[in-house]
Amino acid sequence: MTPNTMFKSLFIGILSFISLTGFSQKIDFFPQQNLWKTLSLDPIAGQSFVQMLNAWEGSKPTDYINAGFSFGFQKSIIIWNISENNKIDIGMEGGAITQFEWSMKDGYLQTDYMSTDFIIGMPVVWQMKNLQLRFRLYHLSSHMGDDYIFRDSITSYYRNNNTYEQLDLTAAYLYENFRFILGVGTVLSSSAPRKPLVFNWGLDYLLPLNKKETLNYYAGFYANSKQDNNYIPAINLGLGLKIGSYDRRGAKLLITYFNGPLPYSVFSGEMVQWLGIAVYINPF
Repeated sequence: MTPNTMFKSLFIGILSFISLTGFSQKIDFFPQQNLWKTLSLDPIAGQSFVQMLNAWEGSKPTDYINAGFSFGFQKSIIIWNISENNKIDIGMEGGAITQFEWSMKDGYLQTDYMSTDFIIGMPVVWQMKNLQLRFRLYHLSSHMGDDYIFRDSITSYYRNNNTYEQLDLTAAYLYENFRFILGVGTVLSSSAPRKPLVFNWGLDYLLPLNKKETLNYYAGFYANSKQDNNYIPAINLGLGLKIGSYDRRGAKLLITYFNGPLPYSVFSGEMVQWLGIAVYINPF
């Protein structure tokens, strides 16, 4: 079954269930807000960001700056209001995550387009008071950039091991200013042999800095551990400011530090670390 067929079958099945059970009067189509707040520090979340990073390969410093750009989104399509504290949100998410390398060569700034990853997914979120459960089916594919192909004189087939479909379940518990994250996933199919299990966990903390809560101090981390990487954890730390009230889409300006297997590109799984600044936003 292809990814398009899986997404279509799941979406039609959900709509059919809602129609047959007679709950359509409790449904909001294309609501302004998403029940699930985007996990900004998840490197492959459906969101938009710009980041400038100083990178190391293992413990060895590199001679380039990593400039990452993503145009992505997470958007609720349907919210089923079962009760005040019990809701189900069906949505879509997607993104194009692009990596550039900036380096000085012979006194000139060289900008190389390295890779782009495309992700498309369908999250289904069930909220019960302070507990949220997100079921998500998604497809991710990685592609080499033209500059990388030309620079490294790649003239023959290069196997892409980072194209796959995954189903995951992630729980988020809201307690005062904290959000605790814990999840598990399994790879359903892939372009190359791939061990299936994935675990993830994380924490978000927000502290209002003014009475209107339009400026917040933010601290958090996101980590995952993949069976395919021998369960070596990939950890992304963030510290900075969130601008915008809780009930509106805001932006985060963060200092970030990452250490672990590379989370995207055809070189996914290679050990890297980076330190830099990033701006995250969900435009929809």
